[in-house]
Amino acid sequence: MVKPATARALKEWTEATTAEPNLMTAERDRLRARPMDRSRNPRRTGPLAGPLATRRVGTKTLPQWQHELTAAGRIWYCPDKDERIVWVTKVSLSHPKETD
Repeated sequence: MVKPATARALKEWTEATTAEPNLMTAERDRLRARPMDRSRNPRRTGPLAGPLATRRVGTKTLPQWQHELTAAGRIWYCPDKDERIVWVTKVSLSHPKETD
């Protein structure tokens, strides 16, 4: 299951889906099936490092990952293996320059 972690993430996901419906449908399917699989292209998917390595979602601190959607677009997410939920924390079709 794929869920937004915040209202902002929901807004970003909705905007990205409107702008790139095929891309976002494929990304949703990838997140549902294999959110931590790096075998196809390890440079496009991986855990974040440093202060971005984890994120609090609800009562849990989860690892935070990033997947390169396009040359500039990224999706940040936190896979919760126990609950089988992928929490989307940020979606950007242009390169995110933020630190959160």
